[in-house]
Amino acid sequence: MVPFVPAPPAGVQPPPLWGSEEHLSELFGTSVDSRTLQRDVLEVTAFEKAREFGEHFKARYGPTIAARANAAKTGREAELDAALDEFCDEWNRGTPDKARFEMEYLLTVGTRA
Repeated sequence: MVPFVPAPPAGVQPPPLWGSEEHLSELFGTSVDSRTLQRDVLEVTAFEKAREFGEHFKARYGPTIAARANAAKTGREAELDAALDEFCDEWNRGTPDKARFEMEYLLTVGTRA
């Protein structure tokens, strides 16, 4: 989505950093104890075709809706749609008739020190 949205304000860090143990350690330092860090994968199998996953995001996911609206202002809506289609095709781990996406996440539990 980066090519289709304005640059974030200075100092804003991208949300995917929350999936990094190093980033969490930098953020919380010694203020959090008893951390449990567990990686897992969410399998998304709700869509028959890979591109239906992208259509779902265009209709229901705020950041994608905002990126598409921003792209439309500059006449780049079709370019964003094509990039999203390519992403869905590339990351589909299923078949052409039964899409499957894998989304890794980091579950972190801690208590205040």
